[in-house]
Amino acid sequence: MILRRFSQALKQQNWTAISIEFVLLVAGVFLGIQVANWNEARGDQRAYRDAMTRLAEESAETLRSTAEIRTVINEMLSDVQPAIEVLRACEYGTTAEATVNKGLNTIRSSRGAGAVTIAVDQLVDEERLLKQQSDAVRVALRQYYSRLHDINSTSEFVTSAANAGIDAHPLISFTDVLNSSGTFNGIDIRRAQINSPMDKACRDQSFLKLFYNWERSHIFQLKLIKDLETVVTNNVRLLNLADFNAELAESAK
Repeated sequence: MILRRFSQALKQQNWTAISIEFVLLVAGVFLGIQVANWNEARGDQRAYRDAMTRLAEESAETLRSTAEIRTVINEMLSDVQPAIEVLRACEYGTTAEATVNKGLNTIRSSRGAGAVTIAVDQLVDEERLLKQQSDAVRVALRQYYSRLHDINSTSEFVTSAANAGIDAHPLISFTDVLNSSGTFNGIDIRRAQINSPMDKACRDQSFLKLFYNWERSHIFQLKLIKDLETVVTNNVRLLNLADFNAELAESAK
């Protein structure tokens, strides 16, 4: 509309109309750019707030999962450590063998600390989100990112080493197929068991070391869980994440 009137005024050499239409045209373009910039800025602000909300939710989820994993590891240790003591004392008999077999099946699996990092990964990588952060927040998020990934990678390494080579040990054999519904994961459908007399098993240091190694790695996992809880709790406070999540706000009281 404006362009049509502007073109017509040029043909008629109506300089007053040309000036008015030119001002309107420039103002319209400028206003359009400003509105587009305003919408983009609002979109970036909304994306940043959404990302911080997800970070708060993931932090709350990490705190929940660490509490659950700590409980599971302590329960697993309550199966493994009696087996260690039976082997150290070189006990024998039905009860002693059952204790060792129970511990043996426990050390065939592992649990470890772990944090969800999807939101913090986005917050330190995406340019539009970085622009919404103050220098202090940017530094805090980068440190949070580094600590979470350090703990995750350490936990993964410790977990992978915890039960490496257990099933290949010559003193270990397996039962017939069990009903998978009776297993904790639906996968281990055969139970591990020692295939030699207890007095021989207790003298095999390589067999005992399987238990020691698992115990040591999971004591370390408990330390990592404590470290992870400290990191998350400190950053919830530092980044004011309780403002974005009711569960964190409640726990902060």
